[in-house]
Amino acid sequence: MLPQHAPALLYSGDGVALWGVHAERAQAVNWSELLKPEMVHLVLNLEGSLSVPGRRERLELGPGTAAILRTPAADAVHANGSEGDEVQRFVVMSATSDWLAATFCESLEGLHPLLRGMSGPEDAGQLCPINLTERMLCESLLSPPVPRALQPTWFNGKIVECFSLFGGIDAATGPDRDPLRERIDAAVMWLREHFRDELNLGALAEHVGSDPSYLSRLFKQHTGNTISQTLRQIRVDIAAGLLREGNRNVSQAAFEVGYSSLSHFTKAFVAEKGMRPSDWRAGSL
Repeated sequence: MLPQHAPALLYSGDGVALWGVHAERAQAVNWSELLKPEMVHLVLNLEGSLSVPGRRERLELGPGTAAILRTPAADAVHANGSEGDEVQRFVVMSATSDWLAATFCESLEGLHPLLRGMSGPEDAGQLCPINLTERMLCESLLSPPVPRALQPTWFNGKIVECFSLFGGIDAATGPDRDPLRERIDAAVMWLREHFRDELNLGALAEHVGSDPSYLSRLFKQHTGNTISQTLRQIRVDIAAGLLREGNRNVSQAAFEVGYSSLSHFTKAFVAEKGMRPSDWRAGSL
């Protein structure tokens, strides 16, 4: 888990950087220092609303939105939580043209022209929606599933993956949205918002406008996991982040993510991470 409110540097390499923000209660986060004018930026917004005021137009990022952008020097850029937002969570990946060229080599032509610095004004931005599979990738960036010693290598690979995944999309039009996919995305969002509660399939189905049994089949078909398995994954990922911080013991982490039984929590953790939560915590300190 990340420190609240202030941007946290997750990874930094030669010509590339990854920042993460997890801000509670919609406190405005000034992230202008992240948007260096000599770099191109990939912004992945998971929760809350972000605003990037440029010289020509304001770029607005709603929840579940990705953007490619370049910004002019010395402009004030803020991430503002809209009224009613309780949480802001997003990541910013920044890369120089040299890093992109060296990383993608002959594949560079497949990237969006903005990433190659070949089109658009200096404060240009392109938007596209984040689907369920992409969202799970973005979520992992804020709560990496690997021990601290392996995170630099893991983050470097994920940065390349994200630029490949989002960097080739012409977000001005974006891919066509599948109504069934949107329903699954809404279900996952609901699970993340209610991860501490016992699973209420009826309430979830009502939220997304579906029959419970149909939603269960649809969810399994599209994600490869059951709804219960996805909730377990969400809980364990959050608990792993709490344990990595080192200021909570296993029982405290289990309780915070909705487990009243330590044995059930341990079984779930082993199923997701391949080790006991106590061993995970020891390896993270």
